[in-house]
Amino acid sequence: MADDRPWPAPTPYVVVGRRWKYAPPPWVIYEAVVDDLERWLSPLTGELSPQLAAFRRPDAILLAPWVDPAVAAVELLIEQDGYGSVVTVLAYGEVPQLPDEARRWVRYRMGTVFGGALRVWVDEPRA
Repeated sequence: MADDRPWPAPTPYVVVGRRWKYAPPPWVIYEAVVDDLERWLSPLTGELSPQLAAFRRPDAILLAPWVDPAVAAVELLIEQDGYGSVVTVLAYGEVPQLPDEARRWVRYRMGTVFGGALRVWVDEPRA
């Protein structure tokens, strides 16, 4: 997907990167983030609400700013994975490496959001 980037990298440095697999197809993940973000993601006290900075249906979303002051943007790259999907989440920063505590916090927060809250949202039937 690197050759088919929808936009230039927000900053020169990826400071945290993670991948998650989901049972639903890519379009479900895309719509959950672009259309329903405020319904399943609850910002923590003092945390900025993520803003949709850019998106390309059905495979790329850029959220900026969000997660931590040291993170300029969070990019989601969505790919088909069998019947489901895999999402690569990249956090961009202005420095090559975050301090250990900040890096751990960003990894943890991305895990609670994309490994937890988004998974529950796309996997649970809603009436």
